[in-house]
Amino acid sequence: MQQLRRSRLIWSVGVLVVFAFVLMGCSGDGDGDLEGTGTARVVLTDAPMSDVQEVHVHITRVEVVSSGEGVRTLLTDADIPDDIELIALAQDPLLLGQPLIPAGQYTQVRLILDAAPGANYIIDGDGVRHDLTVPSGSQTGAKLVTGEFTINEGEVVTILLDFHAAASVHQAGASGQSIMRPTIFASVLSGSDLSFGTVRGTVLDEAGDPLPVPTDEVLGVFLDTTFGSVAVAEVDPEDGSFEVPAVLAGEYDLRVRYADPDDWEPISSPLDMLVGGDIQQFITIDLDDDEVLNLSIVVDLT
Repeated sequence: MQQLRRSRLIWSVGVLVVFAFVLMGCSGDGDGDLEGTGTARVVLTDAPMSDVQEVHVHITRVEVVSSGEGVRTLLTDADIPDDIELIALAQDPLLLGQPLIPAGQYTQVRLILDAAPGANYIIDGDGVRHDLTVPSGSQTGAKLVTGEFTINEGEVVTILLDFHAAASVHQAGASGQSIMRPTIFASVLSGSDLSFGTVRGTVLDEAGDPLPVPTDEVLGVFLDTTFGSVAVAEVDPEDGSFEVPAVLAGEYDLRVRYADPDDWEPISSPLDMLVGGDIQQFITIDLDDDEVLNLSIVVDLT
């Protein structure tokens, strides 16, 4: 079972909230005793990024949108570390906080980044720092549609935010300016016990060669649920390898497709994949706790 890092201890209305170090066996006992509230545990993770050593972000606020009460702040700048290095979260998810939240219906999660110069930056493969510009990051933030979810009185829910650095960092044309357009996948689960596994493997053509990737596209492996994509990995064009670490155990539809590196929206229909002799657009996978699932995906391009 993976361990979960804590961000800090928080004093709130005279109550000391201690973040749990281990996901399995954690519970929200005590937090849900207040009438009309539940507990929202906010966990941040990330997928690895090629050619970049570090990606640093300053998150100033995490919000949820209620179907009846509008926007409600879960975590503020005072609750969240000033500097979060995303690449490290691939193997070491971070618990940002577990605030009390009014019971009710919610439809959206928002994450707001500090847009000040120098607040967000990357360290490239040569150890050189490049500041990231965040367009409108401090105004509207990244809106994460999770599908409608309910928090009942006394209940604990976990909001897992997968901040995908590889799909978020871009170069702005000839200027060479580095831009951060946050790409974040959100999952909302009942309870505090989270089980993680890893999905890795290769995507090759029938001859055993990596698929060609145009310069204006990327090739991605997407893990989908009924709420849409919840995790994604970029396929290495050199050897066709990919890895999605810290994936919640469960059932997913896996897709391989070309995508626009600016927003990771599909350029064309998902590629047909030849698996076990059957051509199909989707592969359903079932990932167990602590399992490392190795896949050999052969794509028929004819």
